[in-house]
Amino acid sequence: MAKSLFQKNTSEDSQPTPYELIEPEIVHLKKGYSIRHGAKGRPKRPLWMVVLLSLALAWLYLMDPIMHAWYKGEAMRTYLYLHNYGAGPLVDELVASQILSSDEINTLNRENGSFQDYYATPDAANQQAEIIIKYMSDVRLLHAGNYEPLNSLGRMRYLLFIYPGLVLPTQWDFLDPSVGD
Repeated sequence: MAKSLFQKNTSEDSQPTPYELIEPEIVHLKKGYSIRHGAKGRPKRPLWMVVLLSLALAWLYLMDPIMHAWYKGEAMRTYLYLHNYGAGPLVDELVASQILSSDEINTLNRENGSFQDYYATPDAANQQAEIIIKYMSDVRLLHAGNYEPLNSLGRMRYLLFIYPGLVLPTQWDFLDPSVGD
């Protein structure tokens, strides 16, 4: 029988042992690379994706203190404008939202100055007051565990943190702007 064209010319004396035949398979098992993925190994989850997911979870957990500080600064400006130029029912609702304490409200009532430059119109101040009031009611609903009236972001935060029993921080005094400044 004729020899195959695809076989190496090996002499009868240098016949490989079975261990030598499977040695490449053993090496790739020990070193972690395979024929399919090459010497680089199996593709791994990108590091940036893990970092991005971690940052997103951290933002969802720490969102309330940061947003509270932002909205408290806006609430001070809105209260000063509405109290001095467009007092209406939203001033009372803003006070009832408890984003500002009673001492802070007393301090703001004694403020002197022109606050008309804060908003272009009373409607803009009213819209901002409505946003602040809505934010405070959403935070209260989330921390009270009322799942149904929450928006999709609130529901996701509820399922990630409140339902398993993790306590979300609501506000941090060192982030909140002070009224006297």
